[in-house]
Amino acid sequence: MAPRKRGGGGSRGGLSFVFCCFNSNDHPEITYKLREDFALQSMEPALPMPGYDELDNMFSELVDELDLTEKHREAMFALPAEKKWQIYCSKKKIP
Repeated sequence: MAPRKRGGGGSRGGLSFVFCCFNSNDHPEITYKLREDFALQSMEPALPMPGYDELDNMFSELVDELDLTEKHREAMFALPAEKKWQIYCSKKKIP
């Protein structure tokens, strides 16, 4: 028995349904509204950033765990100290 084809509109059957809504130049407007009780979480770590030497030691341990290529390791260590601290806190689950 030969397999049956889905739909009966030929090769454009499904596409005509999608494009029927967009015949004009008017595109739908996407809007959003936040609830009044909704609060965004801060991306800043709650703990103060350690000194640069201590941070580099902590960050080095983290980068070693990630098993990155040399190119990516260099890119990680080239980041500013604040970004290193954010990454460290997010990976180590420090609030």
